[in-house]
Amino acid sequence: MRIVIASLILSVGLLLIGWFDYASTRRELLTLLVDQAASLRQAVAAAARAGEAASTQTQATLTARLLDNARLLNLLDARGALTQQVLDEVARSNRLFRVTVFSAAGQRELTGGIGGPPAGAGRGFGPGPGGRPGQGPGGGRGGGPPTGAGPGAGSGSGGGGGIGVIADRLLSGSEAEVVSNLHGARWDSGWRLSAGVRRTRGGAIVLNIDASQVAELSRQASIDHLLEDIATTAPEIAYVVLDEGTTRLAYGALATAATAASVQPGSGFDAVPIPRALVGLAASERVIDTIPVLEFTGPVDASRAGSPVLRLGLNLEGLRRAERRTLTRLSISLIAALALGIVIFAFVVLRQEFGALTEKHARAEEALRRRDRLAAMGELASTVAHEVRNPLNAIGMTAQRLRREFVPEAHGAGMQDPAELRELLDVLTGETQRIDRIVQQFLDFARPPKLALRPANLHALLTAVSDGLQSKASARDVTLETTWSGDGAAAIDPDQMKQALDNLVRNAIDASPEGGRIELRASKTASAHVVEVEDHGPGIPLEHRKRIFNLYFTTKADGTGVGLAITHQIVDAHGGSIEVDSVVGRGTTMIVTIPHREMDASRG
Repeated sequence: MRIVIASLILSVGLLLIGWFDYASTRRELLTLLVDQAASLRQAVAAAARAGEAASTQTQATLTARLLDNARLLNLLDARGALTQQVLDEVARSNRLFRVTVFSAAGQRELTGGIGGPPAGAGRGFGPGPGGRPGQGPGGGRGGGPPTGAGPGAGSGSGGGGGIGVIADRLLSGSEAEVVSNLHGARWDSGWRLSAGVRRTRGGAIVLNIDASQVAELSRQASIDHLLEDIATTAPEIAYVVLDEGTTRLAYGALATAATAASVQPGSGFDAVPIPRALVGLAASERVIDTIPVLEFTGPVDASRAGSPVLRLGLNLEGLRRAERRTLTRLSISLIAALALGIVIFAFVVLRQEFGALTEKHARAEEALRRRDRLAAMGELASTVAHEVRNPLNAIGMTAQRLRREFVPEAHGAGMQDPAELRELLDVLTGETQRIDRIVQQFLDFARPPKLALRPANLHALLTAVSDGLQSKASARDVTLETTWSGDGAAAIDPDQMKQALDNLVRNAIDASPEGGRIELRASKTASAHVVEVEDHGPGIPLEHRKRIFNLYFTTKADGTGVGLAITHQIVDAHGGSIEVDSVVGRGTTMIVTIPHREMDASRG
């Protein structure tokens, strides 16, 4: 009975959790669509403003550059330095499409540039009626700037027109400088920007550049291009319609159907939070060609009067498919979870009778294993202390007795030469002492060093270490350089710290090549003393860097593997740290950091 009741409760709970998860997922998906619509509306509004500003700014920058070039040519002309060669050089270096210098009578005196009319098309300008430059043979290309292009900028009034129009305005005397808006080229499908100045010596200097890239930028920045790009690249956008007066721009797979008069209402959506970016837009669900669509309608920019009306339709087919997949997966998961829950619950019920006994048994076993480990560790420590140290002492005492009592009579008893026996006894004594030292090192390392803290000067300590190892360094032709900054007074155990630094400097000398250099530096920061020992040896490989402070790890043939381990222990006992900065082939820097202690302040 308990299993049945528990199964019912579990089923109801899982159903409630599943339905809540499904509803939350559905709401989140819809919220994502709404947020996407808000982002698109903001993007359209911002792109419209930015595109207009960018186009205007770009044209202003280019026309300002044209005017600067025209003023330069006018200055050269006023000084009599404007020749055909100079004109060609200026046009080529500034990539001017066409430059023309007119006389006061409107006659062309100089011309140059990187472009021009095609062969046989004629110059397209020359003295018109009344001596003014006018339209030449070959006709011209009409049309204004592309969509999104801004007005002209610079001195003089903006407007369309090519070289002849600019020259006519300058020669008329009404303006000293003239710039044009973006306009179509006469001889090809490109676009031009023109500017000119009235010559100081009479006449006009007119030049233009190829502005096709600016026109393309203006086209790309225009709203219609943006809407087309959005509808083409975003599959979830069913259509984008922009109405401005009598002009309508419509893009998207359902754009034509969306502008039809008859559409079916949708089934409705749960209310979702409307982002601030969508305030002022009406949301509704529609069915267009059997496809559910969520449509937002309203002005592109609510802050601007007369803003175009935007209709943005989001295709809900993907949302419907996601809902069905979610519901299917959720149903399968709920059924599997329910079945598994029943099995687990039954298993738990069956194991309840044995749970307490199993737990007690496990605790008893763990306690027994812990006692065994502690006993084994104590036995090992006792064995090391008695079974190693005592035999070593006995061997050493026996060797001394043999040397004292038996060696002098050995030769008289028909034994070997006493000198040979003494040599054997020396080997025995030396090896016994060496093993004793290794055991002592192990025991010393196992016990943390006891510090005898007192005021000391790290600078003097580092100098003493350097002086003490000067002979070792000189034997390898290695130079020791010691520098320091700040106050070196510190609260340390000077004897142990000297041992630690001595180990670091010895290792640096061993690692340095002949003629090498070792730098010993000491400094003081706001929180610690820092000592650095830098060599320029072969460096430490990465695989060794993590083990260099391990006891008995060494890569030197005659090394013991104890020095760096003891050094690390001494630095750690001072509450400090030791870091390794090593690059293979460039050298190693050992950095010792000792924090300040209260005793530091009392030293003055």
